Amino acid sequence: MKSRTPVVTFVVVLACVLFALALIFVIVPLALKVATGVFALLLWLLPLLFTIAALVSCIGSSKRKETKILWTIIIVLAPFFGPLLWFLWGKSHT
Repeated sequence: MKSRTPVVTFVVVLACVLFALALIFVIVPLALKVATGVFALLLWLLPLLFTIAALVSCIGSSKRKETKILWTIIIVLAPFFGPLLWFLWGKSHT
């Protein structure tokens, strides 16, 4: 079995952390019943649109195939923080 490179390990750990944070930011408002009416719509719609925009940007970029796959996983698993990381760091630094 091949060992993972440090970059792949970092990306996997980062994806797990971002996924956990995304769950916290979605479940906590719902558990507290804060997400009602327009706020509920925005709570679900904005991250979805942000995620779709990041996926389109990532897939259409000139990055290597492996890099696109890793970023796609991060973007999908962390609906708000994944796209945010892509636009702030991944798009220009990977």
